[in-house]
Amino acid sequence: MKIKKLTIENFRGIGSAVIDFENFTTLVGPNNIGKSTILNAIHMVLDNKKPKLEDWPSQKPSDSEMHITCEFNNLEDWEKSKPAISKLLHDDMLKIKLLAKWNDEKSDYTHDYYVFHSKTIYPWTEEGYSNYKKHPTWKEISEAFGIRTKAHFDDKSDDIEAYISQNHPEYCNTSTDWHLKKFANSLQQAVPHVMYVPASFKIEDELKSTNSSPFSFLFSNKLFPRVKSDESYTNYIDKAELLQKKLKGKSEDGSKIEGLDDVLNSVSVTLNKILDFDSKVKLSIGNIDIEPLFMKAATFLIDDEIETSLQYQGSGVQRALAFAMLESNAAIECEVSGEQRTIIVLYEEPELYIHPHLMKRLKSTLKDRSESNKWQVICTTHSPFLIDIADTPESLKLIKRDPSNARQVHQVRKEIFERDGEYDERVILRAALDFHPTVCEALFAKRVIVVEGDTEVAVFGMIEGLCDKLGVEDSLHDDTTIVSAGGKWTIPALVKILNELDIDYRVIHDKDIKDRDQDTLDSTPAIDPYRANAKILASAKDNTVYSVDDTFEHVLWGTDERGEIKSSNKPFNSWKRTKDYISGEIDLSAESQDTLRKIIKFAYCR
Repeated sequence: MKIKKLTIENFRGIGSAVIDFENFTTLVGPNNIGKSTILNAIHMVLDNKKPKLEDWPSQKPSDSEMHITCEFNNLEDWEKSKPAISKLLHDDMLKIKLLAKWNDEKSDYTHDYYVFHSKTIYPWTEEGYSNYKKHPTWKEISEAFGIRTKAHFDDKSDDIEAYISQNHPEYCNTSTDWHLKKFANSLQQAVPHVMYVPASFKIEDELKSTNSSPFSFLFSNKLFPRVKSDESYTNYIDKAELLQKKLKGKSEDGSKIEGLDDVLNSVSVTLNKILDFDSKVKLSIGNIDIEPLFMKAATFLIDDEIETSLQYQGSGVQRALAFAMLESNAAIECEVSGEQRTIIVLYEEPELYIHPHLMKRLKSTLKDRSESNKWQVICTTHSPFLIDIADTPESLKLIKRDPSNARQVHQVRKEIFERDGEYDERVILRAALDFHPTVCEALFAKRVIVVEGDTEVAVFGMIEGLCDKLGVEDSLHDDTTIVSAGGKWTIPALVKILNELDIDYRVIHDKDIKDRDQDTLDSTPAIDPYRANAKILASAKDNTVYSVDDTFEHVLWGTDERGEIKSSNKPFNSWKRTKDYISGEIDLSAESQDTLRKIIKFAYCR
């Protein structure tokens, strides 16, 4: 099974939020928006954790209840047929809710788990064993099953339920609702196993000999059994046992440790003189539990030309090793009656401490895992390398905050891109993302200006100076991101994404008429840049598109100066002309200044 939906109310800094999940899901958004809180909510429910005081809003008692609800679908056949799980399902889904609330005095709080399913209410369900003895069916049941004690009743509960359902259905009712369910072994076996890799991580913590650390589990369940199976380990233990026998004077050949008795006898003589009695001091060593000693001494070394202890490795290596240890442990920890539960990877900012090429490799690994029905991956990230808008746009979840502190979760629908003949928006967008990863900066901006390419980026990079020079006031340039589409045909795809994610934007593009008459333009190939004009206008919201007549270079060189436009190195030439204009070395024509002022006001002002 895999988690389909998470609903949060009053957990940490999130007042309310609803998030849908895919096999591979990326949570993005500004800092302190609650991305890690979402991962922690899942972790809490699936690992049956009790909320702490700091998990409540403002870290203090609250009148509001805390709710965390997880909905799971895509159950495998073995999960549906397993009695402990099948009884908890509703419409082939498992829905679990953690509910926590404070008492009236606000001195303490309780937490309980509920499952939404159809439950048969028997005569004793709400009355309890003692009151059930007064029920009309008690005598029949007690005689049929020889019930004498509550323990005996509980032991026969499945058979008794079947008997009552068969012979006295009038006393059985079905209730489909949230039913209290202690997080017993049956429920723990049902839910997926969690692999949680936090952003803050120290390898020293994971190498401590505690039962909960990944290293401890890996050592005890996988590494040490291999050590014990080696002949040299057997010889080691035999030698240790021989040493113990010699110390006790019980070796089979009567041998002793040379000189040990002499030292102990001298101690005995002195002791007897002081205490005035006859005694003998012996040295004794109890049974040695070798495994904890091995565990305490064991560590990992990284052999990369120079053998180095992990604490001297970079943070990226340490976090990668943590993931590797967790993954290695998962197959053991999540096994249930010969079957393997789903593994949900909760990974905070996988991109931390690693360079872009390694990010891509890590993403590939995580994506490969998520394509299995045994794995699901949920990441928080700020990195464009871990965002997959082109291939699986629905995997992206953009989290925002509204004035009431509710989290708004925006996502891109699965099929929004157009595919028509030579024009495939998904392919074009994928190429743009590969060569312009800064496209993903748009996800974190208050306003986005989508432009065709490097010329506009170069000019708008000097926006503060242009605003001062042209007298443009109230510009939003501090909160604005320039996104280079890497080509005109990518703009419609980007605009569709911005629409889906409810991000404020403006589009500035060339008309690309190029002195062609209308008949010529009407006969241009489908993929001609001119044809993109209509696509952009159809995709964008009203009043968000500015079409430059004819190219952006024409804005900087007025009608009488267009012969000076050089076809080569346009971004540099445009940047140099803008810089010289701001510094006062050159002046632009009144026409150019007026057009540039209109564009800037359109792009940067409210």
